[in-house]
Amino acid sequence: MAATFDGKVALVAGASRGIGAATARAFAQAGAAVVLAARDARALDAVAGEILAAGGRALAVPADVGDAASVTSAARSSA
Repeated sequence: MAATFDGKVALVAGASRGIGAATARAFAQAGAAVVLAARDARALDAVAGEILAAGGRALAVPADVGDAASVTSAARSSA
């Protein structure tokens, strides 16, 4: 049985490429609204665009997880 995440929100750090982007796509395919966080805003927008084009829900939030203020700001903007 496949996991479903309908009605859930998944925040994925490092979502601009590689494993993070693949994880974000998987959560979206499972029904989650996905908040994409990473430093590269342009790459985040591209991944968010792919998810949206596939019928998913995504929000790109540029953030540096090494900076507490940046993480706090990202969390607030995704609420």
